[in-house]
Amino acid sequence: MVNAPVGMKRAEQLARLLGITDDMILTEREYRCMIGTPPRTPEQETLFLCIRDMTGSIGNAAIPLSSYGLNVNDEGNIRSICAPEAPCFNVNQLLGKDLFEIAEQCGFLEKLLRMETETPFTQLLEDAGLCQKSGEPACLIEAVSAGGGF
Repeated sequence: MVNAPVGMKRAEQLARLLGITDDMILTEREYRCMIGTPPRTPEQETLFLCIRDMTGSIGNAAIPLSSYGLNVNDEGNIRSICAPEAPCFNVNQLLGKDLFEIAEQCGFLEKLLRMETETPFTQLLEDAGLCQKSGEPACLIEAVSAGGGF
């Protein structure tokens, strides 16, 4: 069903297919540290907005757009959540040094390193970045799961 929560059972199944184990999941404290509280650093604000846009059914709009990978920009236009200048596109800039520094400060560096080495996370990020740069006006990537398929 579109715009309905996937539920814990499906979320856990997806995590397993991606090679994510329970001990890689951020604790509430680690997550709150990563996204911060207002006033947030620019890096925390970017992470907060991207996570909001990617995980909420309605994201930043009164109608369910995030379920379709869309949101409303500051000018009121409906755009992809990964369009240039969108928070999730801007996350690409954090995926190097900044994210590792945040992970270290918030106590989840080991989890991030495991995500990088034990899951297809890095390959998905590389593919998404290349797609965003070269795939205009649309970007689709093929996801490879650790479990052999979705």
